[in-house]
Amino acid sequence: MKREEKQQMQKEVNLSKEKITMFRKIRAKVCHHCPFCNHARKNPNSTIGKILHHKYHSNNCPMWKAEKEFYGQGK
Repeated sequence: MKREEKQQMQKEVNLSKEKITMFRKIRAKVCHHCPFCNHARKNPNSTIGKILHHKYHSNNCPMWKAEKEFYGQGK
């Protein structure tokens, strides 16, 4: 990837993070530091991982959604 493309992507990420409200940031940090959520992200095939990655949880948990929005899908 070219340097300019990387810089543009970084600017877009920073702009999207600026639009996130403080309450959503707090929810994202709670999920990001939750031991259950961390285990589920690292081990998606474990029992906890399957439960937390299930559609019902991933579509309805406000903390999980905020974490994905704030930190991104890859983390």
